[in-house]
Amino acid sequence: PEGTFFGASPELLVARSGPRITCHPLAGTIARGDTARADADAQGHLAASAKDQAEHRFVIDDIATALEPLCDSLTVPSSPSLVTFRAVAHLGTRIEGHLANPTPVLELVERLHPTPAVGGTPRELALHTIAEFEPVPRGHWAGPIGWADANGDGEWMIGIRSARLHPDGETVTLHAG
Repeated sequence: PEGTFFGASPELLVARSGPRITCHPLAGTIARGDTARADADAQGHLAASAKDQAEHRFVIDDIATALEPLCDSLTVPSSPSLVTFRAVAHLGTRIEGHLANPTPVLELVERLHPTPAVGGTPRELALHTIAEFEPVPRGHWAGPIGWADANGDGEWMIGIRSARLHPDGETVTLHAG
């Protein structure tokens, strides 16, 4: 009844296939340059940014803390890599683990969402502040979007680059992180 939500999210919140889980959070963003030199400079600036590295680490540490009790192994790289798209580059860290018990993907989503990348930290205070001061309600924006099957497998992204086609079929509201 609220219309149709759609988008092209680059950020994997969590995927589960049997006991294997993967997350690929993105936190830290910079516009790509117009030339190869400007692009390399921009990406170098992002990679060297203490602020962006610290904010990215908040996200990684939060995810690792949520998943470690569920896993018999969890690989969390010590530093992020650059993930590039047409217009922007992000800091990204691919986290992979092996579940100790068959935890359904929807339970993993519930434990992880919202990450500090979209919900801030500390979580409760940040979410309260966002609800109080953001001028427009988020709706589905920055929420988890994905699928789950009867085996508990699935893949969930963060609905950050998204849009909503309103019920009138003519109005579209666009959102980007």
